[in-house]
Amino acid sequence: MRGHSRRHHQQAQGPRPSLLAHLPQALVIAAIFSIVIYAGWAYQTLSIRSGHPGPAPSTAPSVRLLKPEQANGGGVAAAAAGFAVGSRVGRSSGAQLTRPSPGGTLFSWGLKEWRLGRLAGDDSIPEPALRHLTVISAAASRHSAVVTNDGVVWTMGSNDSRGGGGHGSPPLAASGQLGRGGSKEPGPVEGPLVGKFVVQVVTGRYHTLALTDQGELYSWGLNDWGQLGRAAAGAQSEADPSPCTAGASCHSGTPGLVSLPGGARVVGAAAGRYVSMAVDESGRLYTWGHDGCSNGGKLPERDQAHKPRLVGGQLAGKRVVAFDAGYVFWLAATAEGEVYTCNSQDDGYAGTLPKKHQPNEAGELGRDGDPLVPGRVAGALTGQKVEVVAAGREHAVVATADGKVFTWGGRELLLGRTGSAREPGQALGELQGVNIRFVSAGEYHSGAASETTLYGWGSNDYLCTGVGKNNPVQKLEGGNDRGDVMLPAKSLGPISGGGWQVQALVAGFQHALAIAANKGGSWETQQGTLKEGKTAAAAAATTTDAAAAASAAAGAATATNGGGAATAAESSAKPQQYTDTSAPDYHTRYLAPQLHPIELNASEYAKRYRRSDRFNLIEPESPDIWRVLPPSYDPRFKNPCWMAGERLRCVPYFHILGVSKCGTTDLYHRLSKHPQLFESRNKGPHWWDECPHPPKGACTAPPNGDFDGYVDLFADAAERILKTPDGVTGEASSNTFTSAAGVFLRGPSMDRNTTVTIAELMREASPFLRNIVIFRNPVDRYYSAFYYYRWWVKDEPTPGPEDFHKAAVQDIAEWRSCVEKNDHRWCVRHYHPQQLVKGMYSEFIMDWLANWPRDQLLFLRNEDYSKKPREHMEAVLNFLGMRQPTDPEWQTIMGMETRNKNSDKYKKMLPETRAMLEEFYQPYNERLSHILGEERWLWRDPPKTPAAA
Repeated sequence: MRGHSRRHHQQAQGPRPSLLAHLPQALVIAAIFSIVIYAGWAYQTLSIRSGHPGPAPSTAPSVRLLKPEQANGGGVAAAAAGFAVGSRVGRSSGAQLTRPSPGGTLFSWGLKEWRLGRLAGDDSIPEPALRHLTVISAAASRHSAVVTNDGVVWTMGSNDSRGGGGHGSPPLAASGQLGRGGSKEPGPVEGPLVGKFVVQVVTGRYHTLALTDQGELYSWGLNDWGQLGRAAAGAQSEADPSPCTAGASCHSGTPGLVSLPGGARVVGAAAGRYVSMAVDESGRLYTWGHDGCSNGGKLPERDQAHKPRLVGGQLAGKRVVAFDAGYVFWLAATAEGEVYTCNSQDDGYAGTLPKKHQPNEAGELGRDGDPLVPGRVAGALTGQKVEVVAAGREHAVVATADGKVFTWGGRELLLGRTGSAREPGQALGELQGVNIRFVSAGEYHSGAASETTLYGWGSNDYLCTGVGKNNPVQKLEGGNDRGDVMLPAKSLGPISGGGWQVQALVAGFQHALAIAANKGGSWETQQGTLKEGKTAAAAAATTTDAAAAASAAAGAATATNGGGAATAAESSAKPQQYTDTSAPDYHTRYLAPQLHPIELNASEYAKRYRRSDRFNLIEPESPDIWRVLPPSYDPRFKNPCWMAGERLRCVPYFHILGVSKCGTTDLYHRLSKHPQLFESRNKGPHWWDECPHPPKGACTAPPNGDFDGYVDLFADAAERILKTPDGVTGEASSNTFTSAAGVFLRGPSMDRNTTVTIAELMREASPFLRNIVIFRNPVDRYYSAFYYYRWWVKDEPTPGPEDFHKAAVQDIAEWRSCVEKNDHRWCVRHYHPQQLVKGMYSEFIMDWLANWPRDQLLFLRNEDYSKKPREHMEAVLNFLGMRQPTDPEWQTIMGMETRNKNSDKYKKMLPETRAMLEEFYQPYNERLSHILGEERWLWRDPPKTPAAA
């Protein structure tokens, strides 16, 4: 296998300056997030329970550095620092500054659209969504957004403002609230957020806010009343591209920075339809958009509304610790536990109805007095210490320090109680005697949660209460399977079965989201109730839903263990026990779930494929590709081919993406023995990651190194395909997989000003591509690479296991030092150090899963491939839609000598080296196992101590 270039391998394996002077620093791990996060969360929870406010809102939590021996004996928690960056936590459940989220699994329920983050499963009860992500913040409105534990924002749902016109704002087909191109499916927001660590995301009806750990606030989406808090550069309309601060068509689909007066640092944010809010590190509240509450009760001029203003009046000098924006009003709780409300002067229907709603008409303020300036809510809240608040369309839900819930506003249906809607009253039902820590308020539904259970009430027309269908807690009339839930009732689903710790709860207009950490609970439900006795691994093995199976093996959050820290996978899967490999089908049973019938040939697939909305960004990265590709492919051929004059030209039908030193060469050459599979002139040209644009020479695709030369690498295969129409060709550039995550794209891209990734580029150029990835125990892969990538060393003796141990110690120290000085993502993107990083498979896989359909990705494990090579070859041929070989053809394929095997050339790795590296890679393997829903990616098989292979 080859590397990206000789220069990069010299950097990775060649002589380096000594790090001995920096060893004390290098021994410090730059992110023991499990202990730090949980300790902070537990402290605040205990403080709240005891009636004390806990730590006052401040800047984002500081990064605390621990030595390995301080965390679980230097075990899992220490290693977890690899992918859990620092001790930064999310802010979820509205903008409750006293409710950080350490990270867990997203649950969703309600109206079944992509705003749920899933289309499968039962939308009437809370079920897991986006299982491959660990979520630290969640937000819901008409669309949804989450923040992952690596600080990246993902959005999903509608990207238009249809149905929401008003104030002279006609609906826009693209109002930009997703902050990215692409479809409604979940996808990461990049652009100006690249390199930022986001700790909170907030969704208004048609706009989004994101808060970073540095106190920076970004906004994007509709800006018709200045709710973005900034100019939307070049986005007013197609006819007028000049920057705008408000106006019917003013919007921005790209995150932009919001500045508070005096450069104040933001610690929390909230958003409604036309209004946005933020609190600074001193606890001062600001609003902007369609809101006069920060302007003495007078609505600002529309062209001035985008400027954040400090809220004064009765809130002057108060420290705000929780706040939320509804459709027609907002509310805020202070450190003393007082609640203040104010009407934003929008009637909720933008004045489009014959009868305009007057301020406080629905009792949404919970008080009398001037509705246009902040006023304190008294009544039943007198003497109560409110710590959690939520604002719906025109009703409020709050919770106190001792776990009581109070509601007001809107209809009786939303209150969870009887009595006047115009003043606070305690919600009853199943909330009685329960210590509620989280609340939510949607359009016509309400929610609450203890640390272990979710509750819902209100209209269940869109299944937003989470109680399921045909549940008698609803008013079921006329044969309907859903109805109104007048009193708070326990939601159904996995969380209600126990073993989950709720961390956040938010409501959209027609759906709801929660974050929960798995503490040994089940993922699976049956008829709206928990299946008893199911482990996470069993759920993964039995589920028939491919998306669910992809991550059902384990939870994605942290758990405490006697003062140390452990991942959820530890608590449910017992990592100290080896996987049973004695079962006859162990090495092959993971293959069948990945195989799906190929319904379209390449030509028809390409015809139906819709370009990404980011194509205008993708095309300039490689314009030579689209100068060569045809408008359509010849349907006579299985492979993507076209006639160029009198000759047939073809591009690959499949790509073995990698990973290097995992068996890609052996697999490719065995495939080439199939009579319908034709090799390229260069088995692994690495064109996508090494040949730059503009071309600078022949590279691996002579004569110019451009896409035309790349296509010519398949000219011999094209001649054979012309005679064998069902034949295919492909290549095996084994570093393509680890060129993702912004590392390589037509050459090094880690420091280029681009958000396009190699996975995205390849998807647009060859959407029909069948992609194969082979993983190998990263410890063995690293050992093999250590020897293989010394081909440039000419005059030095072959190193031994002791030399490898020294190199591994140095690489790990270099990695930890890099993370401490920069951050985790920077070090991954810069391959620092290269061969150690390449074994962090979990850090690259999401680029591929985010851009490619799961049925076009086949993941193999080298160890299983070696044990059952024929069965794996059968699966690969099935994945490619190739006929199974005849017996003589099988003899040729399986009789081939193993390629690139070096196991008989080097001594065994030292046991202490293996133990050190297994500990280092363990959190990455666990995350990979979470993502792919298979325990085999933990490499717990009885360990071998092989020489480099």
